[in-house]
Amino acid sequence: MNVPQAEGGSRLDVLRAIPVLYGCLWSLFIAFLGTVAIFLFARSSEWDVNSLTAAAYVVHCVAVFCGAIAAARQVESRGWFHGGATGLLYALIMVAIGLFVYNTFTMDGSGLFRVLLMAVIGAFGGMIGTAFTRK
Repeated sequence: MNVPQAEGGSRLDVLRAIPVLYGCLWSLFIAFLGTVAIFLFARSSEWDVNSLTAAAYVVHCVAVFCGAIAAARQVESRGWFHGGATGLLYALIMVAIGLFVYNTFTMDGSGLFRVLLMAVIGAFGGMIGTAFTRK
């Protein structure tokens, strides 16, 4: 399968053309690495449920923040918008996983707050990422 390449560019340039998707993929990759790290730490020591839950929230927040920076680096302006959209897309993917796979997400105030929090963290990461735009 041939992926189209931009003139003189790499195959990633096609993906970088859609900054929100690019940032969301980075977020998912970082979340995967963080989840594996939590799994390994939890296996080697005795962690209770509250510690695992807190670690999972931290991993998701860091993943959204880093993904928003990656998304905002692809654009020259409105990094907050692209970062916030990245955080929102990531949160919606996690909600879909929670609803369809584990049936754990609830549409109450705390669930909606977590979605809003991911969008705000993404917007903040997008503002920071705009300072590091690709040239």
